[in-house]
Amino acid sequence: MSNIKALVLGLLLLVPIFVFIFITTFGEHYFSLRTYFPELDDKGEVVYNTKGDTVFSKIPDFTLTSQEGRTFKKSEDLKETIYVVDFFYATCPVICKKMSSQMTRVQEAYRNNPSIKLVSITVNPENDTAAVLKNYADQYDAIPGKWFFLTGSREQIYKLASESFYLPVQQVPGQQDFIHSEKFMLVDKEQRVRGIYDGTEYKDVDRLILEINVLLDEYSKNK
Repeated sequence: MSNIKALVLGLLLLVPIFVFIFITTFGEHYFSLRTYFPELDDKGEVVYNTKGDTVFSKIPDFTLTSQEGRTFKKSEDLKETIYVVDFFYATCPVICKKMSSQMTRVQEAYRNNPSIKLVSITVNPENDTAAVLKNYADQYDAIPGKWFFLTGSREQIYKLASESFYLPVQQVPGQQDFIHSEKFMLVDKEQRVRGIYDGTEYKDVDRLILEINVLLDEYSKNK
């Protein structure tokens, strides 16, 4: 009996050690977010740097117009921030309303954190003027300087959506409707996409909020 007790006691003493080893070995990797969209060369093959690590695409600088009617520059307005991007249009009857309602949850979760910002870009720039976007933003209590609603040239916006965020956007021929994505895209401070979420789904936006926290934790540990 004493041998059994000694064995049990020994195992109990080893549990904390095993837990520590597991967390040290796997914990950081388990809670690290993946990075999306590796760069491809002319042959369609993944590009690697001199260390053998995958090179990932980065969101390029762009200049648009905000709901306040001022020039928005990504390099300035989103400098050193983590941000969430979606594409929408003001007269969208159902999906965009769901997306904007979910985006208000993200805004509220990080209301007092200046390193988190939100960006909603219209896919109907001809009709969604700064004034229209300002009215739309007010409906969702968008905080100026926190949640940007952007418009600009159709060519620039559609190129940004399709070539940088890899999202489908286009106008339906002969109709007033537009094809756009319901996705929210999480972008880190290095301008890499770190998460993709269904902006109409409550639980998936919960995941977005959780993963923003994970990303914030990554940066805090790398200081």
